[in-house]
Amino acid sequence: MSSSYRSWEEREASATKTRAEAALLAAQAEAAKQDLGAGAAKTATEQLAEQVKQARFRKQLTAIEDDAADDQAQRDERRREAALDKGVVFKKLVTVIFVLGLLASLPSLITYFLDLRAEGGADRPAWYLLPVPFFLELLAFTAVKGTQWAVRKGFARWPFWLLTATLAGFAGFINGAKGAELFGPIAGLALAATSIVGPVLVEVREIIEARSAGDNRDAAQRAADKAKARAEAATAKEREQREKRQDADRKVMFPKQYEAYLKILASVPAGSMDRDEAWKEAGAAVRFPDVHDRMLSLISLPGAPSRPEAFAASWRDLYGGPLGVTANVLDRRLKAEADLASVLEAAEVTPERIAVDRLLADLFPTRTGGDDGPAGAVTGKGPQGPSKTPGALEGKGKRPVRQQPAEGGVKPLEAAHVEQVKKLAEGLGGTDRLSVRKIREAVGCRTEYAIRLRNAVQPEQS
Repeated sequence: MSSSYRSWEEREASATKTRAEAALLAAQAEAAKQDLGAGAAKTATEQLAEQVKQARFRKQLTAIEDDAADDQAQRDERRREAALDKGVVFKKLVTVIFVLGLLASLPSLITYFLDLRAEGGADRPAWYLLPVPFFLELLAFTAVKGTQWAVRKGFARWPFWLLTATLAGFAGFINGAKGAELFGPIAGLALAATSIVGPVLVEVREIIEARSAGDNRDAAQRAADKAKARAEAATAKEREQREKRQDADRKVMFPKQYEAYLKILASVPAGSMDRDEAWKEAGAAVRFPDVHDRMLSLISLPGAPSRPEAFAASWRDLYGGPLGVTANVLDRRLKAEADLASVLEAAEVTPERIAVDRLLADLFPTRTGGDDGPAGAVTGKGPQGPSKTPGALEGKGKRPVRQQPAEGGVKPLEAAHVEQVKKLAEGLGGTDRLSVRKIREAVGCRTEYAIRLRNAVQPEQS
């Protein structure tokens, strides 16, 4: 038998081993494949995260660049506003115009003075007059600088203005005449302008700088202040017109008070007294001239009180009472009080009764309604005193007696009412002080019911 022969069991075992090895290799391959996929996914995720991070950084960088650009634009805008506010361009242009005018006017002035000839002298340029044009222009420049110095020191500027105008006008006249002679009237006017416009613009620049030297506001603030000033001026004008109309009405309707009003305003320092206060005092001066004259005497003394205090003191001096009170006022007041006392007495309202009413209001804050007590109770009301109106006498037993109930329908006394009357007797000092009227007012019932309550309490208390 050949040596390579293997039994069926050996072949089956070998095949099983081979299958197991193949399955292992397949599993390893699958695991490797999964690891590769996971690695690829992880790499893709990391790439996406990196892209998101870079996009976020680019966004932040763009925002920073935009903010920087906005800040730069704002700084540029502020610089432009500051330059416009300070008139930098205007000042530079004025300086350039002044220099150009000086350079343009010098040749004409030099030509004019060199062309001058002495009478009977040689026909050659007047070289000894050559410094005169420079002298005139330098003198004009000195006058301009003198104006600047006067502005800084707070001196008067009109002498330098006069000097500048004289020199500029003289130079302009010479340049205009010489230019018109050589090149016509248009050239003459242009040359005259070169000597006049430059110094004038420099003086204008100095005036503007002097006016705005102490003004640190920006354009928006100045515009707001101007608008506010216009609104205040309009309000002041409207108030002034309204006051004029009111004064005209006062003059027509109250001529005496208006005359006193003008005298009062004229007698005090301007602005020290309000118009309404002056008008009020004028009314008092017309109605009480003697008191007002006394007040004027008091306020004319050294260390005098204020006008209202002086008027009150003057009233006391003349009438002996507080402000507004005279003997006639006191007499009328006492008569009125006497009349009131007589009316109260006729209505049986005595001081003792008023004291009892107050005591009852404290003891019985709640009053039951209805004639017989319990029905229709009304809370929140104490015992009601007699009305002070002309119809109050109806509650004093002088109105027609209501129809009494039938004998068979007599209502029994309630224990609560009996206790209430007992407390009333204790408050009055005994049952002998009880009266039907007081019981009726305390309980709020009919006369018959009040009599029965009194009769029920008195034997118990005696």
